[in-house]
Amino acid sequence: MKRTPFYDNRGFSLVELIIVMAMFVIIIAVTGDTFSRIMSRSSTQSRSAASNIEGIVGLEMMRKDLTSTGFGLPWSFSGTVTYSEVDPGETLAATFNGASNEVPVGVSGGNDVDPDNPNVLITGSDYLVVRATSLGTSTAAQRWSFMNYTGQTKPATMTPVSWTQENLNPDDWVVVLKVDLTGTFTKQLVTSGTAYSTQYGNLSTTTGFHPDESKVNHYIYGIGTTSPRMPFNRADYFVRIPAESEENRLPQRCAPNTGILFKGLVNHSDGTLTQLPLLDCVADMQVVYILSSPSSGQITETNSLIGLSGEDIREQLKTIQVYVLTHEGGRDPLYTYPNGTIAVGPTTDGLTSTLGRTFTIPSGGTNYRWKIYRMSVNPLNLGASF
Repeated sequence: MKRTPFYDNRGFSLVELIIVMAMFVIIIAVTGDTFSRIMSRSSTQSRSAASNIEGIVGLEMMRKDLTSTGFGLPWSFSGTVTYSEVDPGETLAATFNGASNEVPVGVSGGNDVDPDNPNVLITGSDYLVVRATSLGTSTAAQRWSFMNYTGQTKPATMTPVSWTQENLNPDDWVVVLKVDLTGTFTKQLVTSGTAYSTQYGNLSTTTGFHPDESKVNHYIYGIGTTSPRMPFNRADYFVRIPAESEENRLPQRCAPNTGILFKGLVNHSDGTLTQLPLLDCVADMQVVYILSSPSSGQITETNSLIGLSGEDIREQLKTIQVYVLTHEGGRDPLYTYPNGTIAVGPTTDGLTSTLGRTFTIPSGGTNYRWKIYRMSVNPLNLGASF
């Protein structure tokens, strides 16, 4: 009887090797495709998370500015005042300048700005302008003080109140508002001769800015570190598609025909705009104002403040709502946006908005995760607050 060894030294046949190799190829192909999908999804989620953070930071800056709307603005002038806002060379922004000798309004802007204007290339987006002393980027614009008068005769000098920290610097430029604490409440811009501003260090010796009535406070608001061209700071918000040659150009992940939400801060030196990018990949911005009638209390929603005076806006404007349409991350070929339209503004179904805008998803835009950021701000500084 022939014995079989406890091991077989014949090896594998060619057919067996081919079958095993084929199985390995299939497994590697499946695993590689799965890994590729996982990496692609991870990259998409990372870009989405990054864009969410950008949105939160940029829009919180905008929210802070909207909350400050009207801070430090006068309601009247004590003398003749002439000032300038945006230089005419800034074509679009200059169209929203107020009259050079009239009391400034806290907020203004344009609804569905002309798409042919070279400064704004996002068709149908809105333009928003807010005014307040606190809108500047310098520390001076974030600081204030006051001088009061309680005696029967005017003292020889008046010294602004000093805080324990964060006081205005002597070379900071300021404006002074007179507030009568006994009569009809008003905020009157104080002038000394033809000047409506001065440096903080000169207030103690410039008697024209001193209070000279009993129970009257003069509030001092910082403007900046250069002689101001207007008795406040101004910030414009708009969506623009920057040129490829610009430093703040549009990221490649952004969908076609989207732009950047900019904050344009008016420079006191020459009236030009310093444009600060707040949010990338923006397809639209719509602004809605909530008004309340002082006589009847009737609530009205509108997308335009044209025809309202500064006093009307102070008395009636209760809420500013801003809707910004953007997308999270970049294009994802594995994703399809579920709807053909998006409501950018007040809506009941999320798809249409009559007061804002019904945005139609463009061709090639269905592979983006579109998102609406909504801000609702009550501008409390427009009223009787200091």
